[in-house]
Amino acid sequence: MLDRAEADDPGRVTLAEQRPARSEVAGLLAVEVGAALVLRQRVIVREDTENTPIVFVSLWLRPELALATGLDRVEPLDESLRELTASAGRSLRNVTERLTSRLPTSAESAGLAISRRTPVLGLLATVMDASDRPVLAFDLAFPGDLHQVIDSYAV
Repeated sequence: MLDRAEADDPGRVTLAEQRPARSEVAGLLAVEVGAALVLRQRVIVREDTENTPIVFVSLWLRPELALATGLDRVEPLDESLRELTASAGRSLRNVTERLTSRLPTSAESAGLAISRRTPVLGLLATVMDASDRPVLAFDLAFPGDLHQVIDSYAV
C-alpha cells in the first residue's frame, strides 16, 4: 500500500476531493470532527477476465499534504505514497492497524460491485511520521466472500 505506485496496480481512482472529517478519521488524524480533509478513493481489481474488484481504498489526509503530493487529483500516481510524502518533507515510520468486519458504505458497495448486505473485512490504519504525528489514514474494504484472514503463532 505504501510502497507501490497506483499506476503499477490494476484499478481506478474514483474520487479525490475535500470532505469533512468524520469522527473516526478525525480521531486518527488528530483533527476536529468536520475539519477539511482530502478523501481519495480507488478500486483495485484482480487481473482476470472480469477485472473483479478486490479492494476499495479510502485515503484521508490534510489538504496541504494532498496538494503537495498530488493526492488531490484523480489521475493514478506514478510514485508510491512513501515517495510522495517524503518529497513533501514527511517520512513514514510506523502504522497502527485496526481490523474489523462490517457492512460496506454505499461507495464501497458500488465500487466493489457487492450488495450493501455483504460483509467486508475492514482495515483502518493510521500512518505516523518519525515524530509520531499522524500523516494519513486509510480504510481498506475487502469483500468478505473473496478474502480470509489466516494467522499462525507459537503457543
